[in-house]
Amino acid sequence: MRRSTTLLTLLVSLGTSSIAQGPPQGPPPPPEVAVITVEPKTVPMVFDYVGVTEASKVVEVRARIQGFLETRDFEEGALVDEGTPLFTIDPRSFKADTDIALARVEQAVTRLKLAEQDVNRLKAVKVPGAIAETDLDKAMAEQDDAAASLRLSKAQLAKAELEQSYTVVKAPLTGFVDKAEKEIGSLVDAGQNSLLTIMRQVDPIYVSFQMSERAFLEWRGELDKGLLVLAEGTEPSVRITLLDKTEYALPGHINFESAAMSLGTGAVELRATFENPDQRLKAGQFVNIHMNGYVRPNTLTVPQRAVSQSPQGAYVYVVDAENKAEFRIIKPGKWTGRDWIVESGLEPGERVVVEGLIKVQPGIPVNPVPYSPEPAPAQAQ
Repeated sequence: MRRSTTLLTLLVSLGTSSIAQGPPQGPPPPPEVAVITVEPKTVPMVFDYVGVTEASKVVEVRARIQGFLETRDFEEGALVDEGTPLFTIDPRSFKADTDIALARVEQAVTRLKLAEQDVNRLKAVKVPGAIAETDLDKAMAEQDDAAASLRLSKAQLAKAELEQSYTVVKAPLTGFVDKAEKEIGSLVDAGQNSLLTIMRQVDPIYVSFQMSERAFLEWRGELDKGLLVLAEGTEPSVRITLLDKTEYALPGHINFESAAMSLGTGAVELRATFENPDQRLKAGQFVNIHMNGYVRPNTLTVPQRAVSQSPQGAYVYVVDAENKAEFRIIKPGKWTGRDWIVESGLEPGERVVVEGLIKVQPGIPVNPVPYSPEPAPAQAQ
């Protein structure tokens, strides 16, 4: 009896277990992945470098005569206009030299007038033999000598006036003036003791940067092959971003390219010029440079998040016509925004997995859905 009860209990238990498990389940559904279809397009290219600002003009203000400084007529570090007086050198000895030269001019004028009168008087004599020819020759020679003396005196006067003008040292340009190198009462001259201050013009301002030889050759090569072209209706322009991540409002333009590579750095130097009306930029600032205006036509791109790395190189997963994942080695190029430029490894019309990569393995079926990119974050202006 006990044996029959145990057998019955076992049968009931097995039946209950079969009911709880239900019918056997099939394979799991294919994982869902977000894909994009790569198509050739024209993408803008931005070349980024690090540069440094520098004054467009740097002028050493020097004394051109010897004398004692009487005044300093500027505030150190101030912005001054061209022609503004900066220093005054004691002018008294130079004024005296000018007065002496002026008196000599007056003497030469009187001497020349007398010589001309003598010549005219001798020429007026009509009686043959009344005067000797040598007398007329001497008078004419005296007239010529007096005229030469007048020219010499005028030249000496001009020189004296010029040196007197050097007693007022004026700003040679509109820009910022550095600290004074000489104090009032110092003796200055036109030699080694001549430096008074330095001025820098920062409107416009220059931004210099260097492009490595490899990058330069690649850039020129792509231009020659037509892989890189200027956007229609545009010219190359340069934007800069300051260290606080703010973008400078005004664009710049390349105005210099070095004719030789630097032996020390192996790079070519380029320079852009920027308007700087409010003097916001100062010489010596480090800035990030963005060279714009170029586009790359007929280019395939994929989002950066779709590209992974393996010992064989960069790769992506491609979804084939049977919705199976395929491992594909690619050759990525430069970045453009959030995308990689694909140099080789993909064909137009292929579908590339962007999201859900962790669920993908080569050869397994997947459920592809269109990829919706996130909106780009707002940039600081």
